[in-house]
Amino acid sequence: MGTECIIIADDHPVFRDGLCSLIERLVPDATVLGVDSYEAAVTLARAEPKQPSMFILDLFFSRTNIREELEALRYEFDRSAIVVVTMAEDRATVQTILAYGINGFINKSVSPQELTDALLAVRQGEVVVRLPANDYAGNGKVIQLSERQAEVLNLVAAGKTNKEIAAALSISPFTVRIHVSAMMRALGVSSRAAAVTKGISEGLVNVDLGQLE
Repeated sequence: MGTECIIIADDHPVFRDGLCSLIERLVPDATVLGVDSYEAAVTLARAEPKQPSMFILDLFFSRTNIREELEALRYEFDRSAIVVVTMAEDRATVQTILAYGINGFINKSVSPQELTDALLAVRQGEVVVRLPANDYAGNGKVIQLSERQAEVLNLVAAGKTNKEIAAALSISPFTVRIHVSAMMRALGVSSRAAAVTKGISEGLVNVDLGQLE
């Protein structure tokens, strides 16, 4: 039994087996479990004595899109990193997935080294997006925050710490960090101060900050 559990779900056996081998080399002390459906991944995770350290999931299984399942997965496994590795690459899908508090979105066409680097970054607490030719970068993208991320942004703008935000929203500080990271990624910024500035300029900080004191 490894020191942690990593669950990989993909219904393409060649890709799944290759990804399992990559993860086994990357995290040799982990128990790596590969399954061919989202439901099997969740069943395995619920059977583990503690939450998996990471889920690596395709977005499509037998033509079924699991996008709508990810918010519930994020809520149930609030201490697990969740990474989507898929052929999808459109910005709307990326933004929707990140809005659920998912830790990473990686297109299957990236190189093995890019995939490895992205997964290592997620393990270090980063929120990552890897698309062909940096397609996600660029100007003019529409900023979409989930309702929870908008709440977190306004509390950050009010100067609240993660601990204070957790208390205000009745969630754990760990979950707050996930929402803060996803919120900053959606805004395209790398600091809380920049998030507040961008949020104000985009009309996303729209409450009376004095009411949050």
